[in-house]
Amino acid sequence: MDTAKKVLVVDDEKGIRFLLSEVLHNQGFEVSLARDGQESLDKLENDRFDLVVTDINMPRLDGVAMLKRMKRTGRSEKIIIMSGDPSDQGLSDTEIPNLVTRLLKPFRLDNFLSVVLAATGNGVDRIGGTQGREAAL
Repeated sequence: MDTAKKVLVVDDEKGIRFLLSEVLHNQGFEVSLARDGQESLDKLENDRFDLVVTDINMPRLDGVAMLKRMKRTGRSEKIIIMSGDPSDQGLSDTEIPNLVTRLLKPFRLDNFLSVVLAATGNGVDRIGGTQGREAAL
């Protein structure tokens, strides 16, 4: 990569944040971490990112509320949603700004990385089908 793409990883589980950060750093991404939706919004106030990878179910401010606030403020970051709950229907696609795809936890790291690389590539707006939905994190 010529200039490192910036990715914000938002998850309340420290182990997942650390693992995803390491995977992304090893691929040359500049990574910032947030423990919940509120911390991510604080980081978004001061910086722009190419991609936000976020969990949905988190304390303090969950991913649903965070994404709705991002939409209201006109954020342009692409979004990848992660959720451990297959029945999580908290958001319709129209409520999510720039949704690339949803990943169901657990997922394989190679699938995660493929989705991130596609999302941060040239002109990828949405990844269809079930890519990245099967696997184990």
